[in-house]
Amino acid sequence: MNTFFWVLVIVGSLFLISNLGKVKASKKQTNRDDRINRFGRRQKQPQGQPTIIEGQAEEIKEEDKDNT
Repeated sequence: MNTFFWVLVIVGSLFLISNLGKVKASKKQTNRDDRINRFGRRQKQPQGQPTIIEGQAEEIKEEDKDNT
């Protein structure tokens, strides 16, 4: 009888955890400016600024690495 009780508790707990994991925050909560940066992720770039820096690129060859 004791084993049956603990099996029911474990199955019920797994069911609750799996259902609670599907709950998502609303758009109003996730898309706000003063949101706490809990995990140290980079903030999104503002929409008006480009993320690509224009310039010239040159190829690095293996023999150039050895000389430095």
